[in-house]
Amino acid sequence: MSREPRTLEEWKSTLLAALGLMLASFIAWFGLSRLNETTAGDTIGTLASVGLLIWIASQSWFYVTQVKSPRRLLLLMGISFIQVVPFLFAAVYGAFGYNDNCVVGAGGPADILYFSYVTFTTVGYGDMSPTGLCRGLAVAEAVTGYILLGMFVAAAVAIYSREHNH
Repeated sequence: MSREPRTLEEWKSTLLAALGLMLASFIAWFGLSRLNETTAGDTIGTLASVGLLIWIASQSWFYVTQVKSPRRLLLLMGISFIQVVPFLFAAVYGAFGYNDNCVVGAGGPADILYFSYVTFTTVGYGDMSPTGLCRGLAVAEAVTGYILLGMFVAAAVAIYSREHNH
């Protein structure tokens, strides 16, 4: 097992990766959730959905197979849990457009982002609801939230047990 990072220099690549994830997800949300109604729709939304699924699969593979340090995994999972995944799902919802094309009751980017966080955390207040293809996306987002939370807890337990076994 690889040695845990201790200095800022050893953390630099992980921190840059986390910053890159946050920046990319914000840009995706900012751009796609502000498409006008003539541009947004099923084609753009479907392409954004496919891109999101490819991204989630590649990131999951990377976290599980390439990140050997539980501390690095914990940081990356925390960043993903807090910001990246909800922003990317919000970008995809926005790519489908408004006027109840994807999320009934959402009137703009802030509403879509709120809906995404409520779905990701599986709170489900019920004030907005997905429709059409976005119903499947909402299910995928909720499942992704469960998986990321599980990976986050597993990494935290690994760190705790390693430190308390020595």
